[in-house]
Amino acid sequence: MIILLSAAAGFMWSWTYTTVFIMPAWQYHNETKTVAAVVRSSPSPTARGYRVDCRIKNADGPDVGARLYYYDETPLEPGDIVEATARFRRADGTEDYDRIDALTSRGAFLAGYVSGGVSVTGAEKKLLSFPQRLSGAVADMAGRLFPAETSAFMKALLVGRRDELNADAAANAALSASGISHVVSVSGMHVAFLMSSLALVVRNKKRFAAVGVPALLLFMAMVGFTPSVTRAGVMQIFLVCAPLFRRERDSITSLSAVLMLLLIINPYSCASASLQLSFAATLGIILFTSPINAGIMDALRGAKILKRKLMKTIAAFVTSTVSTTVGALVFTLPLMSLHFGYVSLISPVTNLLTLWAVSLAFPLGLAACALGFIALPVGAVIAFPVSLLARYILGAARSLAAIPFSVVYSSSAPVMFWLAYIYVMFITLPLLKARARQYIYPACIAIVLLCAILLIPPARHAGSGNSITALDVGQGLGVVLCEGEHTIMVDCGGSISDAGAAAHEFLLNLGRTSIDLLVLTHFHADHANGVESLLSKMNVAAICIPDPEGSYLAEDIIELARKRGTDIIYVTETYSAAVGGTTVMIYPPLGAGDENERGLSVLCLGGVSSLITGDMNASGERALLRYAHIPEIDVLVVGHHGSRFSTSEEMLEAASPGIAIISVGRNSYGHPSGETLDRLARYGVAVFRTDEIGNVTVGG
Repeated sequence: MIILLSAAAGFMWSWTYTTVFIMPAWQYHNETKTVAAVVRSSPSPTARGYRVDCRIKNADGPDVGARLYYYDETPLEPGDIVEATARFRRADGTEDYDRIDALTSRGAFLAGYVSGGVSVTGAEKKLLSFPQRLSGAVADMAGRLFPAETSAFMKALLVGRRDELNADAAANAALSASGISHVVSVSGMHVAFLMSSLALVVRNKKRFAAVGVPALLLFMAMVGFTPSVTRAGVMQIFLVCAPLFRRERDSITSLSAVLMLLLIINPYSCASASLQLSFAATLGIILFTSPINAGIMDALRGAKILKRKLMKTIAAFVTSTVSTTVGALVFTLPLMSLHFGYVSLISPVTNLLTLWAVSLAFPLGLAACALGFIALPVGAVIAFPVSLLARYILGAARSLAAIPFSVVYSSSAPVMFWLAYIYVMFITLPLLKARARQYIYPACIAIVLLCAILLIPPARHAGSGNSITALDVGQGLGVVLCEGEHTIMVDCGGSISDAGAAAHEFLLNLGRTSIDLLVLTHFHADHANGVESLLSKMNVAAICIPDPEGSYLAEDIIELARKRGTDIIYVTETYSAAVGGTTVMIYPPLGAGDENERGLSVLCLGGVSSLITGDMNASGERALLRYAHIPEIDVLVVGHHGSRFSTSEEMLEAASPGIAIISVGRNSYGHPSGETLDRLARYGVAVFRTDEIGNVTVGG
C-alpha cells in the first residue's frame, strides 16, 4: 500500500509539474518572440557563437527555463537581465510529448536561437547571482595562477568550468578512455574532498556543522546544484547534522530522500545521465565496498602478507581504493555502456594511481585561489605544487589511455557477453552464500575470457580484409582502408561528438590497435576534429598533412603527433607509400585560395582501388587530372560531401567508378546536391550514403 500510494503521488506530481511549468513553455514552440530573461549561467562557446542558460520572464505564469544560442560577443554574467528576439523550439525535440532530452532534465524546456543581438537591460539582486559570479571569479583566478597546460584542467576540477578543457580533444579523450573523466565533472567526490579538508581544520563537531554546512551550500550553488553535487551535499548535511540531533544516519534512507527531493524539484531530471550515474555509483559503494574491502583484507591476512605496519598501510590504501572503485562500477557499468557506448577497462588502475593526487589537488587548488584573491604571489606559491599534481594526473591519463584495449565498446558482442557473465556470476555467488575464496575461480575465468576476447582476432567480417569503409561521422569524413593486417585512414572529423572515438571503436572491433598511415586532406574541423582523440587512443605510425599555414587545429595535431612519436610527413609533391599490398599515392595541393582547394587527394591502388579528394571542387579535380594519371577505380569517395561544385563529369569519365560513397550528415548546405546525384546516375554509378545506411563498406 505504501509503495502504491507513493507511486500515485509521484505520477500526480509529475502531471502537475508538466501542467504548471512545462506547458507554459510549449506556447513558445515554433514562435519568434522578443523576450526578457534572467541569465542563470556563464556563457559557453559553441562552434558558431555562444550558449547560455536563462529564465524567461513570463507575465502569465511561472518563468520558463531555456537555453539561448546567440552569435554576438555581448559579455553576459549570471544575474543579468537581457532582452533578445529568438525563434524557439521545444527542448525535447518532439511534438508528441514522449521524449525527455538532456536539456529538459536540467530544467531548460526551450531552445532559443537569437536573431540579431542580445542586449543587457538590468540585473537581478546581486545576492542571488553571487555564487555563480564567485564561480566565474575562481575560474579566472585559476587561469592566472596555473600554467596554460594545466589551467583548463584546474578550472574544470575546481568549479566544473569545462569549456577550455572541452576544446582540448586530446586531454578529453585521455580522461574518458582512462576512466577518470568524473574528476573534472564536479561531483559527489569533490564534496567529500571539500568536507574532509574542512574536517582537518575544524575538529569540534558543532563548529564543523556551523562552518561546513554553509560552505557546502555555497559550493553547491557555485557549481549550479548539479544532481551529483546536490545528492552528495544533502547526504553530507545529513551526516553532519545527525549527531547534533542525536539521530542515526542511514545511507540508503539519505540517498532515497535526496532522490525524492531532486524529483520534486524537477521530475524530468530522472533522464539526466549525471543523476543516474551519481546515484548508481553511490548505491554500489554503500552496498558493496565494505564487503569487497573486507574480503580482500581477509585474503591478504590469510596469505600472511600483512606482517609489517608499512605493508598494512599500503594494503589498506590499495584495497580501499580498489574496493571503492569496483563498488562504484557495479551499477554504473551498464549505464556508461548505455549512455556513452564504451567501458574503460583501465579505470580501476587509473583511479588507484590518480585519486590520491586529485584529493590533494582539489582542496589545495581552492586554497590557492582563495589566497590569490588576497595576495597573488602567495596564491602562486600554493599553485606551483598543485600544477605538478595536475600534470601527473593528466600524464597518467594519457599514458593509460594509450594502452591497447584500455577502452572497449558496447557495440562489440563478445564484450557484452563478457559483461553479462560478470554480472551473472557475481549476482549468483552472493545468493549461494559463497565464501571469499570461492570468488577466485570465477574471477580467473573472467580474466581469461577477457584476454581471449581482446587478443584473439575476430572472425572475418565486412571491413576486416581488403576493404574501404566510410564511417558514419555525420557531416564530415573518415575513411578506413584495410589491406590484410595493415590499416590506412584518410581524414577523421565530423559533426558527431567524437569522430576519433567512432574510428577507434570501428578499428578495435576489427581487432586493430594501430594505424600504419593517417592522411589528412586539410584541416577543416569536419575532416580533422577527431584526430587528437584518435591519436590519444591508438598508435599511428605516420601522418601525411599539407602545409598547416597557421591553423590552430593543425598546430594541436602536430604537437600531439610529435609527443606520441608519430612521423609527420609534409606533402609538397607527390608522395608514394606501399602499405601491405596497397600503393598509396598522395598528391599535393593543386589549387589556390580557399583551404578546400589547398588539400591533399589520395589514390589507393590494390585491393579495392579508390580515390578520395576531400573537399576539392571541379576546378581542383581538373587540375588533378592534368597533374596525375587517374586510372579506372572501384570506389570514388564523393568530394565535398556531394556539393554541386564537386564530382565533375571529367572526373567521372576518367575514373569511371563503379561505386560512389557520399559521407554526409545533417547539414544546411544542401549536401548532397541533386545535380551531383544526377551526374552520378548518368554515369551509372551506384551511390551509397552514410546518412542513410551508416558505415559504408566496400570489399571485405
